Amino acid sequence: MNIIETTGLAKDALHIYVGVGVYLLCLVLLRPIFKKQGIRSFIAVIVVTSIALLGEYLDNRETIESLGLTGLSREQITASIRDLINTCMLSYVLYALNKWTKIFHPTSKPTSLTKRHKKTDY
Repeated sequence: MNIIETTGLAKDALHIYVGVGVYLLCLVLLRPIFKKQGIRSFIAVIVVTSIALLGEYLDNRETIESLGLTGLSREQITASIRDLINTCMLSYVLYALNKWTKIFHPTSKPTSLTKRHKKTDY
């Protein structure tokens, strides 16, 4: 609640920002470990989904611990599903665009700005 008051953003907007932020952060942090973009983006989607599920568990922890999953009201379940969709949707869209289109793929191979013709050419 303090984050909502400090930023002035709605809770739904914060879910979107967190989901995209975690996705992009995973892509950057996993770059040295996994060289292929497809594997990195798939793992990033799994991490975003896991964090979203953990967040929803923490939001409903008191009800789940006292009454179990069946103790959740219809409103709590609806709010949790909406939060999961807000957190994960844009990350899934970015993953799908990367996997099935060429939007994020380079159009040509990078070339050197300085070309040397001979080994002794400085």
